Amino acid sequence: MGIVISSELKKNALISGLILGLILLACNIISFYLITTVVKSPIGVIAVPYVFSIILPIPFAIIFCYKLRARMGISWDFRIATSGIFIMFLVAYACIFVGRDLIFAHVIEPKMNIKIENVLLAATPVALKQSGANEKQIADKQKQIKDQFAVQDNVTVWQQIESQVISIILIFAIALIFGALFKRPAVAYATVADNDPAS
Repeated sequence: MGIVISSELKKNALISGLILGLILLACNIISFYLITTVVKSPIGVIAVPYVFSIILPIPFAIIFCYKLRARMGISWDFRIATSGIFIMFLVAYACIFVGRDLIFAHVIEPKMNIKIENVLLAATPVALKQSGANEKQIADKQKQIKDQFAVQDNVTVWQQIESQVISIILIFAIALIFGALFKRPAVAYATVADNDPAS
């Protein structure tokens, strides 16, 4: 038997996903400008993308899962929770992909990858020297960085499709995990959502 997704769940998941996606898109853009114009230390160049791309999205995702569940005002079982969260995460991912990879990287900052590559190539020797690496290790790491960016610049249409399919599968796997965590009754959160001015 298939999963029946109510129109209310779709609507709330789409709205939540769009807002979440815009917030994470802003985090990505802020991270880019920080490492290319503000942050100069090698540790900062490594830490800033890590914080904005990995650390911050987790609490944002948790908050929006709570808010989505609260807005629905119903007790979620595993299937409903997973469905709503999957839609929300998928919309957020689409927002980031379109906003960052298509619009920002091609219209606003067409040299985004080159700037990031140059920052990493400049920061890597300093960071590795501080950790005691020799010249060969530094050269190997720089070559690895150049090769990674070269691959990104020569991605075929099929590879792009394959990458998107893998991303969707990963998003579904994450939605399963979050669905298991948020499948509890949402009655206790309904009042909070109704009284929340930001809702």
